[in-house]
Amino acid sequence: MVSSNDLAIKGLHRFRDDPQLFFNRALGIPDDYIWDKMSEVMSSVRDNPRTAVKAGHGVSKSYTAGRLAVWFLIAYGPRATVITTAPTHNQVENVLWREIADAHANAKCNLPGKVTATKLDIDDRWFAIGFSTRPDTVTQQATAFQGFHNDHILVIFDEAAGVLPKIWQAADSLLTAGHTRFLAIGNPTSGYGDFVDCFEPESGWNCITISVLDTPNYKQDKEIIPGVSGRRFVNRIRTKYGEKSSYWKSRVLGEIPDTVEGAIFGAELARARTQERIRDSLPKEQAALVHTAWDLGLSTGNAMSIWFFQMVGPEVHIIDYYEEINEGLAHYVRVLDKKKLDNDWIYGKHFAPHDIKQRELSTGKTRLETAHEMGINYDVLELTLIEDGIESSRQIFDRCWFDKSKCKLGLKALAEYHWKRIETVSTDSRPVYGRKPEHDWSSNGADAFRYMAMAIADGRANPIITANNYSEWANYYQTVG
Repeated sequence: MVSSNDLAIKGLHRFRDDPQLFFNRALGIPDDYIWDKMSEVMSSVRDNPRTAVKAGHGVSKSYTAGRLAVWFLIAYGPRATVITTAPTHNQVENVLWREIADAHANAKCNLPGKVTATKLDIDDRWFAIGFSTRPDTVTQQATAFQGFHNDHILVIFDEAAGVLPKIWQAADSLLTAGHTRFLAIGNPTSGYGDFVDCFEPESGWNCITISVLDTPNYKQDKEIIPGVSGRRFVNRIRTKYGEKSSYWKSRVLGEIPDTVEGAIFGAELARARTQERIRDSLPKEQAALVHTAWDLGLSTGNAMSIWFFQMVGPEVHIIDYYEEINEGLAHYVRVLDKKKLDNDWIYGKHFAPHDIKQRELSTGKTRLETAHEMGINYDVLELTLIEDGIESSRQIFDRCWFDKSKCKLGLKALAEYHWKRIETVSTDSRPVYGRKPEHDWSSNGADAFRYMAMAIADGRANPIITANNYSEWANYYQTVG
C-alpha cells in the first residue's frame, strides 16, 4: 500500500478543480505553453462526463491528453484508474505514453508511481494503463476493458477516429456509474464511425474543435510553443492539396472530412451523400428478394462481413450490414435466420468469393460444403483481380442507396478503404500512396462490397420481383435458400 505519499496526495487533491494549476505547479508547464484551446479541453474533462475533441495536425492533442492522464490519476488517487487506447501499438507506446512518461518524469514535485512502456503503476487500485485495439484481438480487449472498475475512472481514446466499434461499446458500458470521464481526441480522418457520431446534435458529448489556425504559432507567425503547427505547415498543405481538399479540412481545420486520406471510394461516397442516397433509414422493398454478399475474412482477424441488398429496378438498395470476428459459420447462419424472421425477408442468392472452395485443415471439407450442410447454398464468384473488382464497385456505386443506421460499420469500412501508403517516401504532412489497397480492418467490408458489385455486374443478382411473379419466386427461394 502507498502510505508515504498520503499527505502529499491529499495536498494534490486541491488540483481536482483546477487542472491548469496542476499543469503549472506540479508538472512545471509555463503559462505561455497553455493556450486557450488547450485550457478549454482541460476544463471540459473536469466538468463533463464526455468530451470529444476533433483537431488538426500538431495542435498539442497527445501532449494535452497525456498530461490530463497524470492530472486525473494524481488528483483523484488513491482510488483512480486511467485507461488509454489508440488504433495501433505505435500510437499508444510512442505517442500518448511517451507524453505520459515525460510528464511524470519531469514533474516539479515527486509524483508517486513507476512508469513502464504502457503503465503507470502506483497501487492495486491506483494505476494508468494503455493498449492498442487490434482487429484480431478486439473481442478479448473489449472484455478486458469492461473489467476495470474504480471510484474514479478516466478513459482516453487517442486518435479516436481509428478506435474500433467494440472498444467504444466497452467504454460505454464501463462508464455507467461513479465519477467517470471520457476524452475522445484525435484528427478526424474519417467521415463515418463512433468518433464522428460524438459530434451529432443531442449526442451528449461536449464537443471541441481545434484548428491549426487557432494556434499561437499560426496567429503570431512564430514558434511560441515548440512542435506546434503554424503558418509554414498551413501554407504547405494549401499549396499541395488546396483548401477544398479533405486533407485541408481534416489536417488544418480539424473538421470531419468526406473520406479518409487516400480513399479508394472517396468521390463515390461524396456523390452518394450529395445526392441523398445515404438515408437515415431505407425501408425494404416488399416485392424484392434480399441477396447477400460475403467476405470470408480468411486473413484479417478471422472476420466475416455480409452486405444485405435488394435489386429495385436499376437501383441497388443496401439495407443492412453485419460483421463479426472469430465466429464460426454456424453463428452467421443464426444471424441470417434471425434477420429473416425479424424483417420478414425472403432471401435470394448468397454470393461468396472463390476461396470458399478451399479445404479447411480441421475438417477436410470446404466452407462451401459445410455451408451447404447448414442450409446455405452459395453462388460462388470467379477469381478476379482486385483492381477489376474495385472498378466494378465504382460502376455500380451511383446506383446504390444505403440505410445509414444499419450499414453504419459497412459505410465506415468503405470510407476508410484506402490505397497503401508508401512509408519510405511519406511523412505525416506529405503522404504518398501506391495503387494497391491497404489490407486492414476496412478490407473486410470493402471486399464484400466488391463481391456484391461483381455479382450485379455479371447479372447474377435478380431484379425486382413484380406482383405477377412474387408468389412463384417466394415459393422457389423458400425451397432452395
